[in-house]
Amino acid sequence: MEIEISEVPVGALENAPVRALIDALGQTDWVRFSAGFHLSSHLFAAVSQDGRPIGFCRYVVQPIGPDTGCPPVTLDGQVATEAKILAFGVHEGWRRRGVGTALQRAVIDAAAANGCHQVRSHSAGENAGNHRLKLRLGFAVHPIVRDDDHKGCYFLLPLTPAV
Repeated sequence: MEIEISEVPVGALENAPVRALIDALGQTDWVRFSAGFHLSSHLFAAVSQDGRPIGFCRYVVQPIGPDTGCPPVTLDGQVATEAKILAFGVHEGWRRRGVGTALQRAVIDAAAANGCHQVRSHSAGENAGNHRLKLRLGFAVHPIVRDDDHKGCYFLLPLTPAV
């Protein structure tokens, strides 16, 4: 199976071929979400050999802490950053074929190259496939209750920043 992972340039989402897949998987609001503490935003798209969008992963680089109402975490006087995955999806016909793993690894590699200390994401309780994927990749799991979801989790992967 040949797939290509590439970053969709900021501002190009409206005309990007992956937009229809994002909408179909109900992730539009999470792809567009922005907060004042986000330092940068990135969207990776996975495309099949015939050029069809088959998956995506949107993450932001942000200080660790402010999105939970805490002050930024500092290490040796420097603000620690993380790559937080906000939206992730794979076309149903392409699931369990390595697309999600490739997208997650692209985020992990980019986060490490950009000096992030960790990758973090939330996954609702009904997303067992995403839970399995994160655990296979070495993420730690922290259960969290959100509204009526008593099986959701935060997933954390510590990184050794390249910078």
